[in-house]
Amino acid sequence: MRNIILASASPRRRELLRQAGVSFRIVPAMGEEKAEKKEPSEYVQELSFGKAEEVAEREEKELSEGALIIGADTVVVYSGRILGKPENEEDAVRMLERLQGHTHQVYTGVTLLLKEKTGWQRRSFSECTDVAFCPVSEEEIRLYVSTGEPMDKAGSYAIQGKWGKHVKEIQGDYNNVVGLPVDRLMKEAEKMGISLCEEQKPVKACIFDLDGTLADTLSSMAVIGNKVMNHFGLSSLPLDNYRYYCGDGASMLIRRCLADAGDPELSFFSEADRMYRKLFNEDPLFQVTQYEGMEETLKKMKQNGLRLAVCTNKPHPAALKVIEALYGNLFDEVMGQREGIRRKPAPDIPLALAQKMGVLPDECLYIGDTGTDMRTGRNAGMLTVGVLWGFRDKEELLLNGAAVLAEHPEELLEICENVIRNGEEYDQTCGQ
Repeated sequence: MRNIILASASPRRRELLRQAGVSFRIVPAMGEEKAEKKEPSEYVQELSFGKAEEVAEREEKELSEGALIIGADTVVVYSGRILGKPENEEDAVRMLERLQGHTHQVYTGVTLLLKEKTGWQRRSFSECTDVAFCPVSEEEIRLYVSTGEPMDKAGSYAIQGKWGKHVKEIQGDYNNVVGLPVDRLMKEAEKMGISLCEEQKPVKACIFDLDGTLADTLSSMAVIGNKVMNHFGLSSLPLDNYRYYCGDGASMLIRRCLADAGDPELSFFSEADRMYRKLFNEDPLFQVTQYEGMEETLKKMKQNGLRLAVCTNKPHPAALKVIEALYGNLFDEVMGQREGIRRKPAPDIPLALAQKMGVLPDECLYIGDTGTDMRTGRNAGMLTVGVLWGFRDKEELLLNGAAVLAEHPEELLEICENVIRNGEEYDQTCGQ
């Protein structure tokens, strides 16, 4: 499965890609939008390239060969003048007064960056759509602006929203006006030798995250974490906070705890980190339990001939102890944090596990409960399954590239059964 990244936080672009059946994750561009080109078509292409390039530079260390980044930018043009997003409500009113009763153009620029062995292959293009508005009174315009809908939209309107009733005529791609010319995007990707809706091979292996996926360790982390905080005279932290402290290794958990408990400078970090690890290693099974239905699901997976593995940022010796205590010998391979191997979301551990089990990355499901897990699976080229019984919510999982969601462990069996069985492709938008 190709690792596809949308370099935009736009919910409209996100929905268009999902409707097209593309499995992707979101990494919004963070840099300032700058363009030197003046001609609209070149202007939006330059902006889209800037977004894609910024994300490529930020994510490059995590990305394997074949990763694809999609950058996009949309502007409205009237009488040769580029109209971006309004600065305030009065600016939005002025834009709409200018556009009402007339025809204008919507340009969307798109850049595709494909990671190759020798660098990045780039393809940029733009699409233009003519849009005509009916005459609209100032009162109607101000009423629309007061809804807040225009404030983050190029040209101060959303064609798919409340303003849509004022559209008289469209010539060109409707999706382009919404924010992404999906049909053109698919065709341009094909010219690069890429299919954005790739077929998934039959599943031969499942790679699981540990904390929050196989094992409920929330109370364990909270009790030990708060014991460490109290040792330094810091406040105890609520149990639910630990849902967001965990997921990126013990050291990051301690950093987050210290910052919230009253030590934002992390002056106690070195000693607190050592103490947390020492206490955890003394009893890695302290208040650790299975999730209901997980053991039965794993046994059925083994009966169906699937290979099973664990990928975790937990230290390797502790991971082995937890898995052996909870699940015996059900897993073929277990890999935790160790020297010389990058932690998640880098793909090193899942790729090593796939190689050990003799399967290809696109023959694996990667199953986890956090955004870090979803990025890890995508970075490794695996189909990502986000579980909703763990530590994070549905929105985080989808934003970070979950192709499928599962509410209960038993659903994992159905997902495995339906990913390309007897030539029938599984609907990867299931659960979204």
